[in-house]
Amino acid sequence: MADLIRRYGPALLAWALLLWLRPSPAPGRRLVRVCVLGLAVSQTALTPAVRSLSRALGAPDVELLLAHLAMVVAVWAGAQVLLRLHSLPARARRHTVWALGAGVVMAVLFAAAPDVMPQSPFVMEYCIAYAVALLPGLAVIAHLCLRDARTARDRILRAGLGLVVAGVVAAAGYMVCRTVVAITARAPFTFAAGKGFLLSKALPTTAHLLVLVGVGVPAAAAWLRRYRQYRRLGPLWLALYRAEPGIALEPPRATVFPTRLQLYRRVIEIRDGLLVIRPYRRTVPDSERQEAAEIAAALRAREEGRPPASPAPTVHGGRDIGSDTEYLCRVADAYRELTKA
Repeated sequence: MADLIRRYGPALLAWALLLWLRPSPAPGRRLVRVCVLGLAVSQTALTPAVRSLSRALGAPDVELLLAHLAMVVAVWAGAQVLLRLHSLPARARRHTVWALGAGVVMAVLFAAAPDVMPQSPFVMEYCIAYAVALLPGLAVIAHLCLRDARTARDRILRAGLGLVVAGVVAAAGYMVCRTVVAITARAPFTFAAGKGFLLSKALPTTAHLLVLVGVGVPAAAAWLRRYRQYRRLGPLWLALYRAEPGIALEPPRATVFPTRLQLYRRVIEIRDGLLVIRPYRRTVPDSERQEAAEIAAALRAREEGRPPASPAPTVHGGRDIGSDTEYLCRVADAYRELTKA
């Protein structure tokens, strides 16, 4: 059972994370998905099932080339995300050219090798080309993630970046060990430790898991925060929707995995509802609890057909969508407690 988990677990985890990261038109989000897709394809290609399939199809060992090229794509995409975030377009273009060139060299050397035995012609050169393809990208990811981790205010983001750095360092160490082992096949020295379980099996699996968890933890935390905010806003949104159904794009429905757009839309619809009842408000509140009481009183006044007040009080809120969402969540919490009483 433990062997099955080691062989198939990383691939399943990568595919699960890919499904979790929903498609987005934002270039950064697309590149993150490309990175995770590369990791998923790479780990899947190395499973016993795919190896058996390649042999059955008469193309033995081709899964190794597929796995390695997919890893090159994953590292390229990860580096591109960070280089673009740090406004380094020239380095991003150079890294793209480097990855493409190294990938072509790998494919040529793989085709020229008669088999993948360490002592066979072009195998050592292929392993060196693979390391050369990955190590610059891994260095970029480790350096920029470490720099961001030192300045990030969010603890979860810092932890995720730290895990990514640890995984990238482990991956770089594995690539160095793998390259040295390939060289020893045609050199007058040995590196027995590089063939042991710790460096040849445990280290790459650990690196893969660390990177996936590092990417997944901030994403999961963001979803949990978004889910909680969406749920907290629910009672206030529903009260305003009942008073004026026209504020909503669609009627109420259960949402287990709210997207950023759904949360944003809920905030906008609450703001639209508050504008509808604004003429019925009497005072300017100085706290979220008073704001909730004013909303409840305005909803009752509108329902009972009372004349609107004049002039309407000023509407309070946050400075941007994030702070406004938090403000409305606090108002919604106070509204829920007030209506329970």
